[in-house]
Amino acid sequence: MFFLHRRSLVWRYLWILSLLTITILTLNFFWSSAKLRSSEFSHLKNKASALTEQFAAMRSFAAENQHRFNYDAAGKIEFKHLKPAADGNGVSDLLAGRTHFIIKQTRLNARNPENLPDAFEREALGKFVENPELSELYTEYRLNGRQVFRYITPIYLEQACLACHGEPAGEPDVAGFAREGLREGELAGAISLLIPMSETQHTLVDSRNSLLIFSIVLLVTILLGSLFLTERLVTRPLQQIANMAQQVGKGDLNAKFHDIAAYGEVAALADEFAVMVNTLKDLYQNMERKVKSRTREIEAANLRLQEGQKYLTQLNYKLSENSRLKSEFMATVTHELKTPLTSIVAFCEILLDEIPGPLNGEQKEDLLDIKTSAQQLMILISDILDMAKFEAGALRVEKEKVDLNDVFRVVRRTMSAIAYQNNIRLTVAKSELPLLMGDPERLRQIICNLISNSIKFVKEGGEIIVSAEADKKFAAISVADTGEGIPPELIPHIFEKFRQGEESLKRRRGGTGLGLALVKTLAELHDGSVSVKSELGRGTTFTVRIPFIKPEGGASDE
Repeated sequence: MFFLHRRSLVWRYLWILSLLTITILTLNFFWSSAKLRSSEFSHLKNKASALTEQFAAMRSFAAENQHRFNYDAAGKIEFKHLKPAADGNGVSDLLAGRTHFIIKQTRLNARNPENLPDAFEREALGKFVENPELSELYTEYRLNGRQVFRYITPIYLEQACLACHGEPAGEPDVAGFAREGLREGELAGAISLLIPMSETQHTLVDSRNSLLIFSIVLLVTILLGSLFLTERLVTRPLQQIANMAQQVGKGDLNAKFHDIAAYGEVAALADEFAVMVNTLKDLYQNMERKVKSRTREIEAANLRLQEGQKYLTQLNYKLSENSRLKSEFMATVTHELKTPLTSIVAFCEILLDEIPGPLNGEQKEDLLDIKTSAQQLMILISDILDMAKFEAGALRVEKEKVDLNDVFRVVRRTMSAIAYQNNIRLTVAKSELPLLMGDPERLRQIICNLISNSIKFVKEGGEIIVSAEADKKFAAISVADTGEGIPPELIPHIFEKFRQGEESLKRRRGGTGLGLALVKTLAELHDGSVSVKSELGRGTTFTVRIPFIKPEGGASDE
């Protein structure tokens, strides 16, 4: 049947109900067993207390009537051995013969060896001595392989007992035993009772078996009743609803949900399904008309989208063409500007070398200014040209084995005059690093751009230091200056195009804002990176990492 599947509702319901019922019945079984055992134990204790009280009363009666038992009518002693202890032993023997109970008079220094205490009785007598308020002791005990109930209560010396146990100590009593010299109210001994627990254990076993059988019958009854009610009231109606829902899912809208025999929430669910089916019928009746109307609207929208797509395609082509023309224009302009600038720099160097003839100091100073300005302009034009190439996807680096000292020499020759012109000391340290894998011209351009950027922010008398050191698989080329530093909020933006250390409207220094952006682009084209550390008022350090040559000849990867 469907409800026997492990994933069915009834299976899970019965599983949870079984666990809860078994847990409750198990707890009840152990609790009831404990209560039964406690009740039987209390019953044994009450029975033992009553028997020992009767035995003590018998002893008191015998002690108070000694003048009748052991004296004749004339008042002379006629000892008949009917003392309380002897009477108690006789009663104990009769009780043991008729029942399995063993009652015993005991004391630490018993006159009769039969009354000497065992281990349990000796321990109890010690406790009675230590605590006179203690009126009884009882416990379960294992004796000769049998489970027994042990009960003991103290006996205190009465007035009638002084004749045999009182003073003077050592003088023989009527039976010939030496008196102990006890006083009234002192501990004279104890009455010990032993009750076999076999009957009690049988009673507990029977009670537990009855309780276990009742629990099992109750569990089976609850589960079968729950299974029957769940199947009739929940599972069967839900299965019918599920079957009809499958028919509806296949397109059959004639399912009769109102014919399902259900109650309560399940009936409400069936009614909701019936309402849903009626709603679906209405929707299907109007669906075709609505679909045709929506189809016409979609077709019209598709036509509009196609027209818009054509317009966007044309617009995108125009934008691409404009971008290409802009890049070509920038490349052409910068190239045309570089040619005369190169000539200017060359002629300045020829004149400064005094090849045409000697120059005075003022002429040399003017030529040096022209050369410096031309070199700065060459750097700006190169940046613009390279950025235009990058945007057009034409910027390339020609990697080869590079000795960093060769690049440093070119940088020193190119930038020393510019730094000197601004009264800034430029120091280019010698490199002791292995060969790099890079484009020497692009590496020179990276370092020159960083030096040029530093010159703009270093005051007269400042210093710029170019150095290199190994950083794992990379050469870390650093350009450090003693300038004014970069505000922390501007550091995340300094490598963006057309961004400088100041806002455009407040800019006090020259430049296009492309130098650092181009440094970042060229470093990444070398499979490297660039970073910056700056502290206001103390200076800035830019670090470019370029990979060394791999042992097998390729560039390292970070």
